Amino acid sequence: MSAAEVELRSGKSGQFDVTVDGALKYSRGKTGRFPTDDEIDGLGEAP
Repeated sequence: MSAAEVELRSGKSGQFDVTVDGALKYSRGKTGRFPTDDEIDGLGEAP
């Protein structure tokens, strides 16, 4: 697996979004919850 570009940016109103190489992979705003550790681990995998 190649290295992904990871960026941490401040959000607002409890925002928690995860992007991988510029693509949104997880959004707390869409799910209404924080991701599990397993979900985070799987975000860098190919679809």
